[in-house]
Amino acid sequence: MRPPLVLTIASSDSDGASGLQADLKTFTALGAYGASAVTMVSTVNSQGLRGIHYLPGDVVRSQIDAVATDLLLDATKIGALGSAAVVEAVAEAVREHSGSLGRLVLDPVMVGSDGSALISAEGATALRDSLLPLVDVLTPNMAEAAQLLGRPLATSIDEMREQALALQALGPRAVLITGGRLEHDDAVDVLVHPGGTDLLRAERVAGRFVRGAGSTLSAAITAQLARIEEFSRAGELGEIGDAGSQDDLVTIVASAREFLASAIENAQGWKVSRHSGTGYSPLNHLITLDKA
Repeated sequence: MRPPLVLTIASSDSDGASGLQADLKTFTALGAYGASAVTMVSTVNSQGLRGIHYLPGDVVRSQIDAVATDLLLDATKIGALGSAAVVEAVAEAVREHSGSLGRLVLDPVMVGSDGSALISAEGATALRDSLLPLVDVLTPNMAEAAQLLGRPLATSIDEMREQALALQALGPRAVLITGGRLEHDDAVDVLVHPGGTDLLRAERVAGRFVRGAGSTLSAAITAQLARIEEFSRAGELGEIGDAGSQDDLVTIVASAREFLASAIENAQGWKVSRHSGTGYSPLNHLITLDKA
């Protein structure tokens, strides 16, 4: 017996609110064992990004090789990559270890919460051309979806659906576009998958400025995909659905969104910064822990 195993390939964020720190917290909260490959080091706090330090592509590749040739991975999340060299190194690693990385989730991190660019123009092109065709689930926000497609930002749910379908045509099995930027009473995400299209709605939390929501959502999806593999090994797929059924992913994404919403809601009383009341707040990834 073993726990679900998940690898995150992402940035190390110094304040712990996003990047691989948020990923590892999410994996643990959802019962998965997390491993990591660092792509870059982000000097960041609640007030914003102060600097980015890219790692060489061969250093990133060596970390992935080390983990993929040893751990029995059920799923892998890919987050911020930063440069074209790292994107290509990760794409090469994914192709070489295609049978060892499990299900692949790509969070195409391009712009930070404060508007800072987190990937070069060449890196964004490499991301679209080299990595998108290799992943199972793509989770861009509205701005990232538009940038990947070279289109204007969507202004309606119908345009979000069109962009999700266009991204799916580039290779991913499923695409989830998060609609936080859409002017709507509820937060509406659009999920296109082999079974069709689903609109996922949640109550919008007014006045909250959080960082790490995208990382946490994609990490939660990855952890739940890994748990599906665990159920399969244990012959317990009935807990979520029959093997390969089209509603599995919808259920997984809905569960991940519930975890994210709870992590946001349960961090409202937190004071973790000397500058509380300004800047961005973290999420509470501790919500599944026993409070006794």
